[in-house]
Amino acid sequence: MAIYHLSIGHVSRSTGRSSVQSSAYITGSCLYESRRDLTTNYENRHSDILSSDTLAPEHASDEFRELSIWDKLESFEDKYAKERYPNDLDARDKYQDSARTAMTIVVAIPKELSVESAKELVEEFAKTRYVSQGLIVTYAMHGDEGNPHAHFQISRRSIDEKGQLSWAKNRDMCTKRALLETRT
Repeated sequence: MAIYHLSIGHVSRSTGRSSVQSSAYITGSCLYESRRDLTTNYENRHSDILSSDTLAPEHASDEFRELSIWDKLESFEDKYAKERYPNDLDARDKYQDSARTAMTIVVAIPKELSVESAKELVEEFAKTRYVSQGLIVTYAMHGDEGNPHAHFQISRRSIDEKGQLSWAKNRDMCTKRALLETRT
């Protein structure tokens, strides 16, 4: 029987992280971040990754189901800052330097489950809890010996029915109530 584990965090620029780097790490990929002209390569750790995918709502175009969407989401935060603070460069810089671009979750996976069963559960959780709210989720299942677990990276902005990123972040997902619901 697996020991319960679930931890929730954020990808925040104030800590020097980006959602591009984070998604490259959890999926064992090589990704380019146009915002900082930076390539992040974690292909060397690909051997422990059992499965990974990027999920998006049905009404979203295929570009939202590609791992490169995280670069577009990072760029969207800069666009948002320019439009929200057109005349206040200090506020714009402060926002751009401290934006939270994604929420992260790590959960334990019971060792007794097959990869197929675990993948089914992981995807069901992501779709039910986050994709159903219009959010983008990249997940990766890691098969570390004795410690199988899944990483989720969830966008803070949803995709509306027109296939556009929402101007407002989903702040409800970070409330204490929502976090407690996620843990149950």
